Amino acid sequence: MREEEDIPADWSTLIRLGTVASVDLAAARCTVRYGDPDDEDGGSETPPIRWLAMRAGKTRVWSPPSVGEQVLLLSPDAQIAAAVAVTGIVQDAFPAPGDDLTEILHFEDGATIAYDPVAHALSVVLPTGGTAEIEAPGGLTIRGDVMIEGTVNVSEDVVAAGISLTDHTHGGVQAGGSQTGAPA
Repeated sequence: MREEEDIPADWSTLIRLGTVASVDLAAARCTVRYGDPDDEDGGSETPPIRWLAMRAGKTRVWSPPSVGEQVLLLSPDAQIAAAVAVTGIVQDAFPAPGDDLTEILHFEDGATIAYDPVAHALSVVLPTGGTAEIEAPGGLTIRGDVMIEGTVNVSEDVVAAGISLTDHTHGGVQAGGSQTGAPA
């Protein structure tokens, strides 16, 4: 049984609302302003503390908090230096990116990854100049029709229905850009 003196006298010191004041990416720590800024002390600020990540074991998720983001401070034993910032509180400064069942990751530069479970549709939208890369040393399989709008560049051979385009001629053009003697 706990001794009475082990129980904090003020429960409000265990759980507080705050706002991220700074983020140290290299150390994976942030500082959080909490308390009433209108009080004579102007509120307080934590020392660098950890934030709660979705996963932090063998699987890890990196999504640092943003300066100005509202967080919940959990302070074990009312020790603010041991507090953890729990992110994810929707607020006016950072409103919800959607208003339906669509799951959305919205990034600062406008990039969006969304999945609509009602329409069964995945969407990835990058801002102007955005690029995407998939690295799969074991291969990549796409099942379904594919529509490509734009130029396709291939650094090696293309094989269609078992036929290599390197050795195939079609309409007087051979793969690799060489012309054959076929009439125009």
